[in-house]
Amino acid sequence: MARRLVPYLLASVLVVAVAGSACLGQIQVPTAYVKGSGAIKVGDTNLGMFEVNVVKSGPTVSGGLKFTEVAPNSTKPVAVIVSRVIKGLCVQGNFATITAEGWWNGSPAEILVECLDDNPSGDWFHIRAKPIKSMLPVIYDAAGGLVKGDIVVFSKPCVVGYAKGCGAIRTPNAGVGRFWFSAELTTAGVRGWINYVDFNPMAAAVTARPYAVIYVPRIEKMELLGNVAVMKGKGTLNGQPAMVEVRAVDNGFPVGSAIKPDEFYITAVPLNTDASDAGYQAGGPLISGDIVVVTYRTTE
Repeated sequence: MARRLVPYLLASVLVVAVAGSACLGQIQVPTAYVKGSGAIKVGDTNLGMFEVNVVKSGPTVSGGLKFTEVAPNSTKPVAVIVSRVIKGLCVQGNFATITAEGWWNGSPAEILVECLDDNPSGDWFHIRAKPIKSMLPVIYDAAGGLVKGDIVVFSKPCVVGYAKGCGAIRTPNAGVGRFWFSAELTTAGVRGWINYVDFNPMAAAVTARPYAVIYVPRIEKMELLGNVAVMKGKGTLNGQPAMVEVRAVDNGFPVGSAIKPDEFYITAVPLNTDASDAGYQAGGPLISGDIVVVTYRTTE
């Protein structure tokens, strides 16, 4: 009996394997998406809480969104907007526009959502709902910078690659800025980190306080322009939250070359407007080390 079952079992395994391969072949890599949750202020006292998760894979757009406006002294929401029917997603840089159909306080509505990711003043969210069957010119509209939460806007880059480097530059305060960074831009997103320290190499004590210490644990934005890599992310400047931008230039020549050495530029802007630190900026040709920037075009 066991021997007669073997051929049937093997056939079943082959069928499952082929079916699994077919399913895997249908999985599409997202070409763009908007994901996030958080809250914005609505009027003087109310709060608008949102969740958005919209993904575009080729011509197919899927996902959903929800927005709820609440008043501080009420147990009943002022407005509830929800959609699982996403009509379109358009991403231009760090700005995304979503069109959808759903419900506004139980009535069918056309919905527009706009998101701005990581602009200098923070993320931004806008939602508008217009009743589909109502003859009255009533429109719900709310917008503002995030008071909590985060939004990520991503679109598949035409150029991918990586950048990495380790070295030093002269700084405006006659010190030395030493850096280490590694970043990779793929069709699935960005990953990487940045470390930077500006210190006085002539300080008598090895424990002398550096002029600036900058750390970015996760690079959020990256752009590759030929031999130039531009990287951005939220990190810290001397322990305080800051938005950091680095521009690394791979000139392909060693340090001390009479032609042109590699270049490194860094800017850190505090996110806390009350911070006593006005920010940090430095850059120039490398006095030691090396930078490598590699780019190649994606294929559909």
